[in-house]
Amino acid sequence: MLKTFHQHSLVLELLRRHARISIVHRETGASKPLLRKTYRELHGRSPRPGALKYSTQGLTRNIKKYKEVTLFAACFLTVHSRNPEFQNVSNVILTFDMYKKLLPSSNLDFSAAWVIARDLNTGRIEVVNCANCGAPVLINIREDGKERCAVCTTAR
Repeated sequence: MLKTFHQHSLVLELLRRHARISIVHRETGASKPLLRKTYRELHGRSPRPGALKYSTQGLTRNIKKYKEVTLFAACFLTVHSRNPEFQNVSNVILTFDMYKKLLPSSNLDFSAAWVIARDLNTGRIEVVNCANCGAPVLINIREDGKERCAVCTTAR
């Protein structure tokens, strides 16, 4: 009974943050038709159609987005290091809520945050500190391999 309660609570937490149906389904195992119906009940409209961004690279098309993704990634790594026993999606929720309080004008949505966390966990991307100024630098996302610090613009 507690497992079912936890699953339903997680569904509501994710849908409340406008997570994509495919993410909620993957994290909870709940059926997609039920998730769509619940989303409509919560928000008064259907969930956004379209595919989920499959990589962090697609989220960093300009410098503003690159900085937002880097900030979220650095925050996620801090939260995850302090709560390693939490389920990964719980750390994403915690980080996303904190991130939105710090930067409410950000266009980063929960689904993008989930993709960033997934890519960090799988090693597709990583965050290192700039050797020049110490700011976080997101690496392994640019096709040309020329990552730069977003603060001092030093090449990695």
